[in-house]
Amino acid sequence: MSDKMTPITFKELLNQAIKEYKREKTIYYVPVSKERIKSPIGPAAGPHTQLAQNILAAYAGGANHFELKTVQVLEGKELGILKPCIYVEGEAYNTEWSTELTVQEALEEYIKAWFLLKLISKEFNFNDENDFVFYMSVGYDLKGIKSKKIDNFIEGLKDASNTEIWKECKKYSLENLDLFENVTAEYIENITPNICNTITLSTMHGCLPEEIEKIAEYLLNEKELSVYIKCNPTLVGYDKAKEILKGLGYDYVVLSKEAFEHDISFKELTDIIRRLIKIAENKNLVFGVKLTNTFPVKITRNELQGNDMYMSGPPLYPFSINVAAMIAKEFKGDLPISYSGGADVNNIKDILDTGIYPVTVSTLLLKQGGYKNITRLNEKCKDYKRGKITKINVEKLEALASKSISDFNYSKNIKKKAEIKGGDYSEFCSKCKNCVDVCPNRSNKLVNVDGKKYTVHIDDLCNECGNCALFCIYNHSPYKEKFTIFSSKENFNNSKNNGVYLDKDMFLRTNKRDVSIEEANEYKKIYKATRRDI
Repeated sequence: MSDKMTPITFKELLNQAIKEYKREKTIYYVPVSKERIKSPIGPAAGPHTQLAQNILAAYAGGANHFELKTVQVLEGKELGILKPCIYVEGEAYNTEWSTELTVQEALEEYIKAWFLLKLISKEFNFNDENDFVFYMSVGYDLKGIKSKKIDNFIEGLKDASNTEIWKECKKYSLENLDLFENVTAEYIENITPNICNTITLSTMHGCLPEEIEKIAEYLLNEKELSVYIKCNPTLVGYDKAKEILKGLGYDYVVLSKEAFEHDISFKELTDIIRRLIKIAENKNLVFGVKLTNTFPVKITRNELQGNDMYMSGPPLYPFSINVAAMIAKEFKGDLPISYSGGADVNNIKDILDTGIYPVTVSTLLLKQGGYKNITRLNEKCKDYKRGKITKINVEKLEALASKSISDFNYSKNIKKKAEIKGGDYSEFCSKCKNCVDVCPNRSNKLVNVDGKKYTVHIDDLCNECGNCALFCIYNHSPYKEKFTIFSSKENFNNSKNNGVYLDKDMFLRTNKRDVSIEEANEYKKIYKATRRDI
């Protein structure tokens, strides 16, 4: 089984979304939220904004703000990402940092997702079709950002009309108007190709202050984009960080002291911000900060491979919200703040009430409920009315930051995994669907065949991130041990997973020495039921 992501064609994505919604009122297996509010919430740059189908799934859950996964000049094998790369057990850790796709593939995924959301929102009357916003994200140094590869990416999202993928999306939609009831040729012709006018700058821990400033100046002056600088949680300081972790029960987390020593200081950051605000004002653009990046920590308990990883989730919340309070106070509430760091149903309304906007999440979507957790967040703030940047209420934010340091909701909650023998673990694992919602790529699917339910694994959609393994009550790795549905004989042959590929002949791998005709027919039905829905 490959550990690489496999993009799906625009044609397949559109047909799947339309037929699935008409049949099930779901899109990529996510129930479409009945609360179609103008949501201030969406997925952060991460595993949920790499592939077009994931963006569609998040939209189904009620997301309207999408921070696209960061791109950089390095790509593919050059990144050296070891799999699995995600570990979510209470807090979350990861060892990935930018998209696993090539820069060109990422551009195509984001353009496909934009076009698809425009079509779907119009076809099924999901709010105004202009209600969602995409933010691009780039890193990590000026030389790379100025490269032709990244420049083409930036310009392609500013105006996608001349890209081949835009032309393909438009052509297929116009040639297949019979798919739609509410989408017309005129509507398709008028879909705006101007996908992004705002960019988030992501820099590596230890990036020099002058480099950060030069990149932001370039993006404001030369690319004429509104800019948000993604800041690091290390701004709270090493001693305070250790104190917060200890107080919340995460004293076993070993911080990277080097990150604190090499990261930009608070004074350096605020001096840069003041200069950049002036540039943005002169260009009639927005300048703000994104809070925060993930937290660099040491690997000490074999959570993942390597020496260093990045922490997010519940323990990141007190750091992110305290950095937000520090910056808001310094600028008297006048600096726009976009937020990502441990947001959940317990704090989402309080965060938005301070004037922070928008709020994006990642770790929450890697837990049980998956994309449906966006729906839960929206239910908490369904009376939320603001749709533009406003002044930050410093007093409210400082109170929230102070409360976060001892908030029980973000303390370590130890849960023991069930002690279940492996003998109860079947090929289909029909008794358990814990691994379904937690997969960011929707690669574990519950299928119904003749009244029987099976949880199967879809080879095409998996990139072996490993997240599903953390939720298996049998202490197995579903992405390696679930019965797998393959899309080609080549993929079947390249994998060790038990599974099936069906063409003119059936190719089957199972622990059973002999398979009866009845069982073979059942495998065929499972394959057909699964492939029909992907």
